[in-house]
Amino acid sequence: MMNHDVKNLDKQSHIIYSSFHRKLKKENMKMKNLLVVFCLTLAFAACEKEKDVDNDVDETLVLKAGSTAKWKGYLETGYFNSGTIQLDADDLQLNGDKITGGDIIIPVSSIIITNDLSDDDKVHLANHLKSPDFFDMVTHPNVVYSISDAEITGKSDAQGNNYLIKGTLKLLGKSLPLDIPAKISISKTEVKVQSIFKFDRTKWGMTFASDPGLPAADKIKNDIEVEINLQATRH
Repeated sequence: MMNHDVKNLDKQSHIIYSSFHRKLKKENMKMKNLLVVFCLTLAFAACEKEKDVDNDVDETLVLKAGSTAKWKGYLETGYFNSGTIQLDADDLQLNGDKITGGDIIIPVSSIIITNDLSDDDKVHLANHLKSPDFFDMVTHPNVVYSISDAEITGKSDAQGNNYLIKGTLKLLGKSLPLDIPAKISISKTEVKVQSIFKFDRTKWGMTFASDPGLPAADKIKNDIEVEINLQATRH
């Protein structure tokens, strides 16, 4: 009888131990799974934080050779002179998908005439544009466009512009705000900016041949047309 009771007790103990062992094993598995999830969560959070930090770092853009602006100046008759002018940059910054600041430097000495004129007439016109009648190169060797921000417009307009660049144009020593629409494309290696806009030269004090009383053949329109083509590498 006693042996039978001992056997039953051993059997019950074995059942209890087995049940306890299974429960302990399950709990250990749960703890391991929780630990794995916790570690993955920490790793993901660390990656996201690193990504956010990287996105907050400004990159300096370096303009490629050949970045230029085309321009046109019209008489009231519709006749126009056209040309190009070089673009340089100082501390041009990119943060993520936005140009956040920097200066576009436009050296007056780089004016080139492109419309159909004789070589002598091209030289004469270029020198006149550099004179005090227009850009006054000796006193003001550079025109400077200082960028304060570039806002994403949300959708492209009919000309493909997807940004509004906000900034200040310094011309003849006078600085005034000038916002320009632009088509900006950003890749892993470079940034391209294209923009076509007009500005009223007389607001900056460039008033040569702007008198309303002049004959149409002598009066230059106030607005200057500008087309910017800028390419920069990312660093």
